[in-house]
Amino acid sequence: MNRRAALLALWAVLMAPLAVLWWQAGRPDTDLDGLVADTGNWAMAWLALAVVMTPLAQVWRPLARLLWLRRGVGLAAFAATLVHLWLYVLAMRGFAEPGGEWALMADEAFTPGIFTGWTALALMLLPALASNDAAMRLLRRAWKPLQRLALPAAALALAHMAVVHDGFSLALAVAGVVGGLQLVRFFPSKRKA
Repeated sequence: MNRRAALLALWAVLMAPLAVLWWQAGRPDTDLDGLVADTGNWAMAWLALAVVMTPLAQVWRPLARLLWLRRGVGLAAFAATLVHLWLYVLAMRGFAEPGGEWALMADEAFTPGIFTGWTALALMLLPALASNDAAMRLLRRAWKPLQRLALPAAALALAHMAVVHDGFSLALAVAGVVGGLQLVRFFPSKRKA
């Protein structure tokens, strides 16, 4: 199996839970608020996985051969974030007059919990758009710093999860794992000659 096919297969596997949640959103008896939280948790899981793959590879060397899969994981995180946003819009429709969901969303856009979510989405947009070989060739040295926007995006997504989705304990646990693994980058591993 070539790398492109492997990436597509990985992406399909990572998006399968989101496809189920998307399907559930179309049912009339669905708890949209619950689905919004669930899709946010999946998006956070994939984003956290994408940002810890490099430090994990420093701790466990065999993983280094699989770092090329980060692109698929990162794109799955972005796609899950878009599903999360779509369900948020649908949930807001339930609280507003027809067409009034946009006004409700604008009213709460600058509250800390929602603002962190919008900012995380904005920070994820550029790395997602540049997650292709053509962008890598075009951006050259600027490509890697652009991809590192995923780190502050993850921090903001964790803040969003903690505040909006009452996931403080989960957000704190994920932050501890991600932060701890990021610290590994500052301690070079000792290789045997």
